[in-house]
Amino acid sequence: MPCPYGKKTKVFIMTQASDKLYEEVLADARTKADRERRRGRRDAEAMTRKIDDEIKAATDKIMAAARAEADSKRTQIMATVEIEAQRQRLSILEQGLRSVYECTARRLGELSDGELADIQYRLAMEAIEQIPEDNMELALPADSHAARGQELADRLIAEVDRQLDRNVVISRAEHPAAITDGIIVRSADGSVEVVQSLVERLRRMWPDIRLQVAQQLFPEQLETLQVKETKEG
Repeated sequence: MPCPYGKKTKVFIMTQASDKLYEEVLADARTKADRERRRGRRDAEAMTRKIDDEIKAATDKIMAAARAEADSKRTQIMATVEIEAQRQRLSILEQGLRSVYECTARRLGELSDGELADIQYRLAMEAIEQIPEDNMELALPADSHAARGQELADRLIAEVDRQLDRNVVISRAEHPAAITDGIIVRSADGSVEVVQSLVERLRRMWPDIRLQVAQQLFPEQLETLQVKETKEG
């Protein structure tokens, strides 16, 4: 059947239909493109946020580890410093006590004749109290005056008789005492011997009296050390 509008009209209508279809396809493509663009933007933003969160978490983890390591090193350094300070305080205290010991020992070797005579007398009385025998001999160091031994023996006999109510016989030993200070008292048969050396006595008593010396002469250092030991305990 022939077209009532003519051939040109038919072509025009077909062109309009084609253009409309083109516009619809183009509009649909734009819509889809916009949708995909928006989706891509959302995905990109989500990915960006995820990456930012991962970076922040990683950064926080690294910073926390760095802080923990720094705290650990600071604690180690402070502990090392305190240990060194403690060692220095202890070293100063020990040096002071050693100096006291050496000065005391040196002072014992510098006693005057009168001081030495009094000390020898007291040491001899202590020794006699420990010897049950009444017949004994007294030995003084080789550098003692020759007459001192007999003078000391006579004085001891009189004092023992008065203080201890014992009748003793004390004679001077033929050979000097094998010590550089003090005296030696022994029973006549040699079964009992008491050695009273000043330096030896100091050495023997030092472990017991060194704390008393420290308390008197170095109270601050000793208190610091005792406080530290109490905290650690």
